[in-house]
Amino acid sequence: MSLPKAPSAFPSWKTREKIALRAALIYAVISTVPFTPEFYQQDFDAGFNVNSYKFRWLDALSQNKPWFFESQEGKNYTGWFVTVVICLLAGWAWDRLDRKRIDFEKLYYWFYTAARYGIALRMSWFAWAKVFPVQMPFPTISQLNTNLGDFTPGKLYWLTTGVSPFFEVFAGFFELAATLFILFRRTTTLGALMMVAILVPIWFVNIGYDAGVELASLHILTLSLMLLVRDGKRFYEILIEHKAVALTYVPKITFAQNWKNSALLAFKYAFIFLFIIHRGYSYGTLYASGKTFKLPLDDGLAGFSGFYHVADFKLNSNTIPDAIGDTTRWQNVVFEKFNSISIKIDKPFKLNTKNSIRTTEYYGNIGRYYYGYSADTIHKLLVLRNRADTSSKLLLRYERVDPNKILLSGTNEAKDSIYVVLNKINKKYPLEEKRK
Repeated sequence: MSLPKAPSAFPSWKTREKIALRAALIYAVISTVPFTPEFYQQDFDAGFNVNSYKFRWLDALSQNKPWFFESQEGKNYTGWFVTVVICLLAGWAWDRLDRKRIDFEKLYYWFYTAARYGIALRMSWFAWAKVFPVQMPFPTISQLNTNLGDFTPGKLYWLTTGVSPFFEVFAGFFELAATLFILFRRTTTLGALMMVAILVPIWFVNIGYDAGVELASLHILTLSLMLLVRDGKRFYEILIEHKAVALTYVPKITFAQNWKNSALLAFKYAFIFLFIIHRGYSYGTLYASGKTFKLPLDDGLAGFSGFYHVADFKLNSNTIPDAIGDTTRWQNVVFEKFNSISIKIDKPFKLNTKNSIRTTEYYGNIGRYYYGYSADTIHKLLVLRNRADTSSKLLLRYERVDPNKILLSGTNEAKDSIYVVLNKINKKYPLEEKRK
């Protein structure tokens, strides 16, 4: 007669579950922590128009693209799949080398923590950038005067979302609530369920519109689903069989050394302060000042903002008539409220959809040339630099004849002399009128 075995202090884990847990932990860590030297060597201000933002590196960390899907403009599914396979192989090897481990609850805690903070790190940026609509701003005057067919589907989606701040803010609050729930163990399951509800349509929207962040959204969705996998059977019992079942609760790890417990607590509150509180305050301040991450932050010439028809255009003292197909004459000009000027010219454009320039005005559209400018208001001089090619510049002297007329004279990119008469047209835009 044999005596029954004493119950184990730790729940039983099957071999496949052990391997999957180790692989999930590896994936959560390598997809969150930037390991490549290029991340730390980058110019954190490049392409973001936020040079005065003191903690720009926080945003760079949140938007860090794991090396395995950085290429192919956010659609490197092969790299993502290969990484998942490598993580599974690494999990299998780890399991072979660490056969004596019996406490897999502690290992699960570390995966649970890495996945939660990996999600919150990225989603806190998206959430606050929608609560205060600085991610997808209302279309600029230049965009309102760009033909619909000159936009890519992705750019058009961003603009149409920016047209409806109410929807954008609502989505932001939903994302922010899910992010906050994710950060606390008792509400992590609720937060993960909300993340799945948020990220599934975002992933499909990015696929359908080619909006540029489809793999990033799939990655965050994957981490969210990983947090729910352990309770998969319990969800079935609750939702389908209508049983009263308790979901998994992950207890806090307590170390024998108090300094380790204090360090973990300090990390959590530092994370919340930097990525939730400080980020929210910074984005709110930016939005209150009328600025956005997607557009330049420097103010333009006071009172110049608007749409201008080119009444007269001279090239090397020769008047160029307004004619369809003319590749030298300006057709119209837009002065934005920030330091950008866009010019409509009827000549071929090179479409640029690289994710590295997603914050610029010329991303995902053609039809207009965009110039950043600096103004010498004393000598009435403008230096225009092409946003797509800063080595290309125009030197212009300006004269404001009256509130609705501007004279420009100087040299263009080819060093030819130009003379331009601009008449302001007070256009009404239904999109803008509806917004008021």
